[in-house]
Amino acid sequence: MNQPRWPAEVRDFRVAVTSRERKVFASAARRLRRWMAANDPHRPQYHFTAPEGWINDPNGPIYHDGAYHLFYQYRPVYANGSESRVCWGHASSSDLLHWEDWPVAMWPDSRYDVAGVYSGNTFIDDDGFPCALYTGNVGGHDETYGILARSTDGWLTWHKHRVMHNGQRPNAASPVHWDAQVWKEGELWQQLIGGAVGEGAGQRGAAHLWTSPDLEYWTHQGTIAEDHDPGRRYWELPYLVPFAVPDDERAVLMVGSRGNPYWTGAYDRQARRFHPDRREPRYIDPGFYYCVNPHMVDDKGPGSTPRRLLHGWVTGSRSPVDTVPYWIGAHSIPRVLELAGDELIQTPVPELAILRGGLHKRSDVTIDPGTEGHLNEVAGDALEIELVIDRTRTGARRVGAAVRVDDGGRGARIWYEPAGNRFGVDRLRGPEQEFATDAARQSRELQGTVKQLQAPQLFAAAGTTHAHHGAVVLRVFVDRSILEVYCGGAALTDRLYADPSATGVDLFADGGTAHLASVSIWPLRGTE
Repeated sequence: MNQPRWPAEVRDFRVAVTSRERKVFASAARRLRRWMAANDPHRPQYHFTAPEGWINDPNGPIYHDGAYHLFYQYRPVYANGSESRVCWGHASSSDLLHWEDWPVAMWPDSRYDVAGVYSGNTFIDDDGFPCALYTGNVGGHDETYGILARSTDGWLTWHKHRVMHNGQRPNAASPVHWDAQVWKEGELWQQLIGGAVGEGAGQRGAAHLWTSPDLEYWTHQGTIAEDHDPGRRYWELPYLVPFAVPDDERAVLMVGSRGNPYWTGAYDRQARRFHPDRREPRYIDPGFYYCVNPHMVDDKGPGSTPRRLLHGWVTGSRSPVDTVPYWIGAHSIPRVLELAGDELIQTPVPELAILRGGLHKRSDVTIDPGTEGHLNEVAGDALEIELVIDRTRTGARRVGAAVRVDDGGRGARIWYEPAGNRFGVDRLRGPEQEFATDAARQSRELQGTVKQLQAPQLFAAAGTTHAHHGAVVLRVFVDRSILEVYCGGAALTDRLYADPSATGVDLFADGGTAHLASVSIWPLRGTE
């Protein structure tokens, strides 16, 4: 089969993809990104994605010496059109929005990662050098290795070797290495690795803890927690995240499983055991979202305090445009994580305001039931929308905004439901509200987070200057084929491939009149 005759931007990057020269790689990647964005109307404008091809897990996101570094699962395409097995791509940024591509950090070029350089994380070792611990994949869950990589030339070149072998696996259901959170307590390095306990029908997900005095020799210490639900038979991507709260330190255990579950609780460091507050989990984002990574901590919190950031993989199908090389997947907007009671509060990084164009705002808006209020003054496929909903004056069953609306009134409806205390996304085929065959109604309950909607930090993050009684803030980020929705500290990610001409925005109310304290819409510039 003949390869398509791609333009110079594609051909040049595929030649440069194996280069170790940072300027050569970055220049070729930048030209390709701009060409891809100009020629595929579904390609995100401000969500991070690979220059072309496959991207999934965010690996080793880290803030060090004033710079953000992001590593990610990546399948480069070579000059002959063939595709590599999974590598670690690499990019850096000064603002979490504008990223410079670096040469591929780790290739699957050893006996111990021949099937792929799988997930892990980066950290700074005792000598001040950047290091990574990742899963070397040889045979999936049947054969993996723990690989330590170290860079002594400023994040560019990585020297790697095996530090955990397949014979050390803790049980038949658990590889010796499958994803890794890495940190240090006292004199011991710690790794939290995904896996399971039990056998057969009794198998359930678990997080395995390993320790080492020197990063070279690792000892299995057991599991810090196991799942109570036999339906979650395996945990990927376990993270134990500390949160300082008044008079206490709380912890959140996040794991990779359906819906991205998490538990709040306490971690007993002596017993090496996590004690959840409740048996059933809450969920980080049950939408087109997976592979959460909360490893990154910077100093951009209030008063230059530590701020924990969550990165995630936006899942979904490949772009339907066949006139550009295929690409699939993206990363979510980095999210600031805070803990309120027994719930995580997620807000998009305020740095996004850098991308805002001119503000379109209406105040004290009334929407009558069964009507669609078209906003003629604004349209686009890259937008930030903020609705401040006055619950005390809203009798509607649902109220919200429709985006990517076409001339026939069809679009994706993002809604808040006061009685059910829920928000969600409906991707509809037409005014009759008949679901398209590949569409889904996604929604999530806000649990107790609406009680915290008056919290000043939530309104500040939303750019809202008035936090009047009874308000609910619904924030929507449209980025061509990606939707991210935030409400009450919860988040929901969706995907849609709309007609490129569908750029309208509507307001709607179902089953009653709705009152909005304000509607604010900003067009967002791309980052390429």
